[in-house]
Amino acid sequence: MRFAILSRNKNLHSIRRLLQEARTLGVECDIINPLDCQLVVDGRNSCVQVGNLILPRYDAILPRIGASITEYGLAVVRHFEATGSFVINPSSAIWESRDKMACLQKLSQAGLPVPASVLARSPRGLRTAVQTVKGLPVVLKVIQGTQGVGVMLVHTAITLGSVLDTLRGLEQDVLMQQFMAEAGGRDYRAFVVGDRVVAAMMRTAPEGEFRSNIHRGGEGTLVKLPKSFLNLAVKATKTVGLRVAGVDIITGKADGKGKKAKLKPMVLEINSSPGFEGIEKATGLNIAHEIVEYMAKEAQKTKNRKRR
Repeated sequence: MRFAILSRNKNLHSIRRLLQEARTLGVECDIINPLDCQLVVDGRNSCVQVGNLILPRYDAILPRIGASITEYGLAVVRHFEATGSFVINPSSAIWESRDKMACLQKLSQAGLPVPASVLARSPRGLRTAVQTVKGLPVVLKVIQGTQGVGVMLVHTAITLGSVLDTLRGLEQDVLMQQFMAEAGGRDYRAFVVGDRVVAAMMRTAPEGEFRSNIHRGGEGTLVKLPKSFLNLAVKATKTVGLRVAGVDIITGKADGKGKKAKLKPMVLEINSSPGFEGIEKATGLNIAHEIVEYMAKEAQKTKNRKRR
């Protein structure tokens, strides 16, 4: 079999690990920089060129498209799809997961629990928006930020108005979201491959910080998630249309009273190109192997269907 990974940086931990596991399984694997790709159509045939080379048909393609090249990166993914290649995470699913509001809309429409959120451009109705997300403090997020970048915790109405004015001036759409104080600076990253969670960790924010992202100094520890969390992570991944994803789950207000009270899991975000250095270190599990093995199985299924 021959796979391709779409990535700008072959030296990233995740890419090196995927290559290592591909070799272990006897799979030939190419790393292709999406920005090097030339997309060719002529009304009859379509192909992808890199320099003078026309790329071959791959058995499976894994997009690892960074937020900074979303538009062109997705054009490349769509072109591979159009040429008949099996793509692990479809372009439409990557786009929906990358746009925070689009992702929340899709999840909410499917009846999955998410934090109360408001997207608005006009400064009118600000007080109502704050009430909708359960009052101050509130979390502000730029629509396409990653790794905790563009995420702010705002405590006062004056600061909120000032920050929103600034971001509007920069033509940034901003999502206002409910702050989960009861989560205590912790959330959970479930790594989904296919129909199951292959690894999970609890992420704890460093002192003085509310963001638990590993890239922001958060600490990851192995955790065994309840079945309700596992089911939610898999359902969320399928709802958006992804096959490999990192699902961030946070606990909200408790259901019930007294000793019977339980914190409610909610989907915070879904990452279509999740890094796994932190979760491999935290759990000791071989995430790269799980991904490559899944790609091989799905690619073989696709081959078998085409032969019928």
